[in-house]
Amino acid sequence: MKLHLYRAPAGGARIPLWLSLLALLAGSVVRAEDLAQLPVREFVLDNGLTLLLLERHHSPSVACHMAFKVGSNNETVGVTGAAHMLEHMMFKGTKIMSTRDYEAEIPIMEEIDRIANEALDERLKGDRADMEKVQAGLARVKELTEKQRQYIESEALANLYKKNGGTGINAYTANDYTNYIIKLPSNKLELWCWLESDRITNPVFREFYSEKEVVHEERRMRVDTSPSGAMWELFMATAYQAHPYRWMTIGWTSDIENYRRETMLRFLQRYYAPNNAVIIWVGDFKTEEARALIERYFGSIPPQQPPDPLVTREPEQKGERRAVLEFDANPSIVMGWHTVALGSSDQEPLEVAQSILAEGRTSRLYQRLREKEQLASEVYAEQDRSEYPGLFAVAADPIQGVSVERVEQVILEEVERLRSEDVSDWELQRVKNQLQSSFVAQLESNYMLARELADYECKHSWEMFLESERKRQSVTAADIRRVAEKYFTARNRTVVTLKPTGPESKAVSQASGAMVTR
Repeated sequence: MKLHLYRAPAGGARIPLWLSLLALLAGSVVRAEDLAQLPVREFVLDNGLTLLLLERHHSPSVACHMAFKVGSNNETVGVTGAAHMLEHMMFKGTKIMSTRDYEAEIPIMEEIDRIANEALDERLKGDRADMEKVQAGLARVKELTEKQRQYIESEALANLYKKNGGTGINAYTANDYTNYIIKLPSNKLELWCWLESDRITNPVFREFYSEKEVVHEERRMRVDTSPSGAMWELFMATAYQAHPYRWMTIGWTSDIENYRRETMLRFLQRYYAPNNAVIIWVGDFKTEEARALIERYFGSIPPQQPPDPLVTREPEQKGERRAVLEFDANPSIVMGWHTVALGSSDQEPLEVAQSILAEGRTSRLYQRLREKEQLASEVYAEQDRSEYPGLFAVAADPIQGVSVERVEQVILEEVERLRSEDVSDWELQRVKNQLQSSFVAQLESNYMLARELADYECKHSWEMFLESERKRQSVTAADIRRVAEKYFTARNRTVVTLKPTGPESKAVSQASGAMVTR
């Protein structure tokens, strides 16, 4: 077992870190060396499982996160959305959890798989498929699923956690990782170890085909019938031509329709291994006792062959890309530029540029688009924090009667200001203070701190959480101008607009005004 320490302070009574930093912030600017005292203890078990443990004794609870380094970027065409589907299935129980009689379930699930595979194989024949056979097979799968439910105890995991004081049980899938989260009383940590070690070693993907419909409905709600979701999907698919970031974490509809249980089980075996996972605890526990407890339950889980590295890199963009989404909704626009991955020296200057453009009521785009010229109801910007090179995106919703072209013109004018003018010392310091205040606020919550540690560890390294804040506070006006000149070019730009198709679309089109000059 390997052990890594990161500037843990000496023993004795400790004031919670966030209180110390808030006190510092109230009196003066927080120094980088003050932020470097985050006493995370890192352990790596013999099977490769990483532990990040941070004691904080201001409340008798612990934020427990378990993250796996698998997301949509690990998928391939045909199985897009697999990481998200797997997240859903991990709440369906194990051989001992969520079942009244697991042995009775086995033959039913085997029959479900056989019939479902026959139906899916037939449907893949396309125009030659016998659709009556397909529908009959899927109907039989539903009947067998209902039969299996007599042995299933739904929501058993969540209910057991709730009975023991657990709150916030949840999970999420991102481009780069999947995270399972809950907050527990500090005297229930062994329960967590037992349940979670069982969940990753003995999962049973019961109700698989009915859960496919749940995911399908989730996609319909979040993407297919959502103007913002549909627009973002088109934007990513236009900006990326090769890299897996081009599809949404929920996956393409046709892939969801063709998921098979054995495909998800293979995905699980490949990526849900201890040497591809990290456990993060933040809260009220003693580190050595916590380490021993986790090792007792997780240490015997065998490692797997490390996943193959992602070799596909997005080629350099060599010209502006544009796409139009026709949708029965109000006009909207999103534009973006290819930038960098977390760990690049340009990441923090881009994050500061994001805040200057559209972070809060004093930001440049908010002031121009909402306050002064009253052109847009919403404006937003984000520099991706991602394992592989991401995007710097700006989005806005014009108000009624204002053209998308006019809003785009203002956005490009403000982006050009970042390229051609140095940000003033006053504005730069104001933005840095805002960023620092947000950073310190994150430290108040065990959950948020655990989530940030998981995010940084899965994308780069958890130490970067502190290092990034130090770098943000060191960004200069010259840095911002440099990255703006480097990345915010017409050649590197992707623009997607929403064209309304409803009854008011003609009126909106007539109010469009002059086209943007680029």
